[in-house]
Amino acid sequence: MIASVVTAFIFLLFGLLFPHKPKPVKDYEKLLLVNEHKYKIYEIFSIVPLFFFTGLICYVFYLLGNDVQEVYFRGREAEFAIYPPDAFWVVPGICFGFGLIMPPIEFLYRLMLQEEYEVYMEYTNRKYGMDGYKVVRLMCMGCVVAGVGLSFLGLGWYKEIKGDKIVIADFYSLTLQEYTIQQIESVTYFEKNINSEGMAEVEPHYKITFSDGRTWDTSDNFHEVSEEKYEAIVNYLVSRSNLEVVYKDVDEVE
Repeated sequence: MIASVVTAFIFLLFGLLFPHKPKPVKDYEKLLLVNEHKYKIYEIFSIVPLFFFTGLICYVFYLLGNDVQEVYFRGREAEFAIYPPDAFWVVPGICFGFGLIMPPIEFLYRLMLQEEYEVYMEYTNRKYGMDGYKVVRLMCMGCVVAGVGLSFLGLGWYKEIKGDKIVIADFYSLTLQEYTIQQIESVTYFEKNINSEGMAEVEPHYKITFSDGRTWDTSDNFHEVSEEKYEAIVNYLVSRSNLEVVYKDVDEVE
């Protein structure tokens, strides 16, 4: 129900922002009378090339993102490093998939419809009461901007441990935070975490707290780092400090 209302509101908004002004198209009425059923079929099955080209573009940018990341981080010297997982690049890939969908779709429909392409475009614009080209172009531009932004943030999202120095680059931050191992105040191991329903569930993780109050919570683990790697990191940090790991059962802090 809510989705239907939101969809109707969006279409109404687009119609107000990008109203379609009917334009003369040669033989429009005649061709529409003969081919309207065909145009309806094209509309129904347009989802097939849409998903095909979106998936193809997404896969290309997924591969490209992984290659760029490999080159970008290549040669860095660190005892331990945590970089975005391969799966992260699916997200900007999806943005680019939708953002760059117009050229292949337009080429395909021009190829299929030939001289009827302008008739088909005018038919869909009049049917929905909006300038479809402007609407789609705006949405595509937004997706491309999102893809570029996510790619930029992804390359600046990592953790590195170099000797006694710890470098933390958050996803939503453009500045690095650097600490020394001596600035670690505590290392705590929790066997369980509190889920969204307020129940304790098994989720082994560490919390590394620094002198400025920042906490490195290994349960925040989109990077897909294994528990064994985190254990090796903690052992390294503890071995170079005077700290000991404190063991607790449940992490009750949300």
